[in-house]
Amino acid sequence: MKTKRIISIITILLALCLSAGMLTACNESNDNGDNGNAPAGNGNNPAPPDNNPTPSDDFDSSRRISVFTREDGSGTRDAFISITGVGDDMYEEAVVLTATSEIRTSVAGNPYAIGYVSLGSLNDTVKALTIGGVTPSAETIIDGSYAIQRPFLIVTNDEKDADPLVQDFIAFALSAQGQEHSSTNWTSAGNTGDYTPAGLSGTLKIGGSTSVDPLMALLRAAYIELNPNVNIEISGGGSGTGINEATSSVIDIGMSSRNLRDTEKEALNEYTVALDGVVVIVNTDNPVTNMEIETVKDIFTGEKTTWSQING
Repeated sequence: MKTKRIISIITILLALCLSAGMLTACNESNDNGDNGNAPAGNGNNPAPPDNNPTPSDDFDSSRRISVFTREDGSGTRDAFISITGVGDDMYEEAVVLTATSEIRTSVAGNPYAIGYVSLGSLNDTVKALTIGGVTPSAETIIDGSYAIQRPFLIVTNDEKDADPLVQDFIAFALSAQGQEHSSTNWTSAGNTGDYTPAGLSGTLKIGGSTSVDPLMALLRAAYIELNPNVNIEISGGGSGTGINEATSSVIDIGMSSRNLRDTEKEALNEYTVALDGVVVIVNTDNPVTNMEIETVKDIFTGEKTTWSQING
């Protein structure tokens, strides 16, 4: 009898152990995500959490506007704040960046951002807004209907202006051949006729506005093709840098995307190589397509801080 009782007890214990094992297996199965609420994985290599959820397609107009602007001394900034009326009242929470490419990249990566760039620097990573219903283009700049526009200048001091190589490059930039490049993404300022290479050699140092830089790169390549013994070095730094370094002869030619101030005109000679629009840009996911200049001013002075306050 005792033997039969012991066997019965052992049988019961084995059954209990088996049941416990099955429950554990079920719990492990649920922890591994078989119920559809957690990512699949296993005990040794559990799946990582989803840190990159798919963003919503809906634009949340209640979100704050992320404002991006250029630094003091930028010709693009000077033209923009002057024409829009922002003046010295730039929004204190605006993020200040030091190059056109940085503005464009920042707006492209933020659905709630706004900024401004040169028309010639515009690409399809961002969306250009119409201003007062007018699209920024060469045609609307020429006829004056697009309001936010400015000149592209190259500047020299008197010493450099007398240099034959400097004069030859300026002659090319203003010629029919040079102005073909100015009309590629910008607006031609008119031309002085055909250019004939002078067969010169040497090195030119040109620096300043990052907005003028793309045009200058085109002019450089075309000029060197006609004058293979000339080397041209281009640096950035902004219009203020170009103006200051041209004044002090650190460089031969400065680039400016704003008009010279009266004191600067006393020290420099200026040549208009193109006309350009300053384009207000937003993210491609932003439904806004048009703004009045007054609205642009309100955003960049911090009077309007959310997209729900903007009527596109």
